[in-house]
Amino acid sequence: MGRFVWTLLAGFALGTPAIPVGLSLSLPGPVALLAVLLGSACCVVFAVFATERVRSHWQSWRARRKSPAVRAGSAPGASAGDAPATGGAAVGSPAGDRLSGAAGRRARRVFERHGAVGFGIVGPALFGTWGSSLLGAALGIPRWRLIRWLMAGVTLWCAVLLVASDAVLGAFGIE
Repeated sequence: MGRFVWTLLAGFALGTPAIPVGLSLSLPGPVALLAVLLGSACCVVFAVFATERVRSHWQSWRARRKSPAVRAGSAPGASAGDAPATGGAAVGSPAGDRLSGAAGRRARRVFERHGAVGFGIVGPALFGTWGSSLLGAALGIPRWRLIRWLMAGVTLWCAVLLVASDAVLGAFGIE
């Protein structure tokens, strides 16, 4: 039971790369996969909900902080919260200003090219479980769609890593 809990905690902290941790603790492959998936699911749900809460508080604080003079000086016919019409929802969002680093640009490119499905499948491999959860929520992907597709991606990459790790351990006779 203790090895399962340690693998679950490794799944929460590391995400997909925790599969070798479970195998190194002498857990059978399917049990290690289950523990890492449970830990990763907790990680994804926690990160998405926490990021959305922080994002909503930040947006409301920013809206309250804007002075009436700034709102009155905006372009005629446009309200203060209007987003530009080009590039989809993520470009005009407040997250677009914060995600200007290399990972943010890469995440936005994946999201704009493949949508939530592609981001959820490819995100855990490119950004890790925590990173893809935080970036997806910051990009404004709807909560349950993001969680559903991130868990599909985590499951895929955990299965790939389980097969690869089991083959490597078997090749070296470490079983």
